[in-house]
Amino acid sequence: MFKLRYRLHLLLLWIITYPFQAAAFDTGIDNFHINGYGSLGLVYNDSDDIYYRHSIEQEGFDKGFDWTTASNLGMQLDYAFNHKLTFTTQFLLEKRPENSLNRSIESAFFSYHINDAFELNIGRMPNGVFMSSEYKNVGFANLWAHHPVEFYGQIASDKYDGVELKHNSRLADGMLTTSIWGGRSHFPYAISDGSEEVIFEPNYGVSLGWENQTWQFRVLYSQAKINDKADPVAALDEALIQASEFGWPEAASLAGFSINDTWLKYLAAGVSYDKDNWLIQSELSLVKAETSVQDKYASGYLSVGHRFGSITPYIIVSKFKTLGSREKITSAPAFIPAYQQLQAITQAASNAMYTDQGSIGIGARWDVSQRVSLKAQWDRTWIEKYGDFIFEQKNPIDKQHSFNTFSLTMDFIF
Repeated sequence: MFKLRYRLHLLLLWIITYPFQAAAFDTGIDNFHINGYGSLGLVYNDSDDIYYRHSIEQEGFDKGFDWTTASNLGMQLDYAFNHKLTFTTQFLLEKRPENSLNRSIESAFFSYHINDAFELNIGRMPNGVFMSSEYKNVGFANLWAHHPVEFYGQIASDKYDGVELKHNSRLADGMLTTSIWGGRSHFPYAISDGSEEVIFEPNYGVSLGWENQTWQFRVLYSQAKINDKADPVAALDEALIQASEFGWPEAASLAGFSINDTWLKYLAAGVSYDKDNWLIQSELSLVKAETSVQDKYASGYLSVGHRFGSITPYIIVSKFKTLGSREKITSAPAFIPAYQQLQAITQAASNAMYTDQGSIGIGARWDVSQRVSLKAQWDRTWIEKYGDFIFEQKNPIDKQHSFNTFSLTMDFIF
């Protein structure tokens, strides 16, 4: 029923906004502008084993068609108080495990231009973990029908409430931008029986970027302290520590699954090239967690496209992998059945934190007009044994498997 209501609401909003697609909405108020964007997407998943989704913040869907995963509608409002102070807010309607007004506010911040070089931003802002963080939800601004899941799907916290100091300067024939920021992030991530909320506090980082008309380079480092009071594996750590005191000494060394009150460190770099109708982009990231099991992850992608008039075919390859082998839990004492069960639970938890998957996608974008594009994309995804960390599983899959997804989207701005 929720899916049906969501589709009807999205369709209604599309009909309402259709007349405005020729231009931004004219408010009649000086220095006040309203712009919008949206996507209508249809995705087909041919897997009998997994619930497909684009990121861990979404609810997955099983084999068949789905209209909600790749669909959204957004609105941005900008007001300039004067030449130094501006305010920007952006609202996004999409399917989430939990929907509320607070969840729908993607950004709401004041910008104060101290001088030609320095800018101070305060409020809710994109935290810049991706090259496309500032326009990630704007399908029209992105080449693909959807972002590479292996890179973008692992992180749901792409905004924060806090403060940012930005510095801009000319370097060679381009612009060098340095940013330092800090604050608090929170997001729900979908699980099989609902959702959990994770809070990053403090959450801070620094980024350095340079771009001209052809090239864009960017590197970012951030780290956050995780607050997840409802972390279900905290009880597992306690059980392992207790078992180490009563007949299974090795169990204490297995504890360390809980992410609550631990630090997460993230390093990313990206480059893009746009010249002579070639569109090339790549990003790499490394995640380091303070857990004792599966604590390092690497991900990346490479995308190559070429414009032929209004048509841009492209290919994209991506990978997400745990650095190191899948953890194999040592056997518990055979004479204590409860410890045998604990060992099995511990192994299942270790398997769930392991990832080893990759995809290749082939698609095309057709720019129907200056404000509307149509995209089609086929993806083939390969997952190693127990390696599908991003996707929800119907049942744990203890062998290598692969599946296909097909996406059709209509993206628009107004």
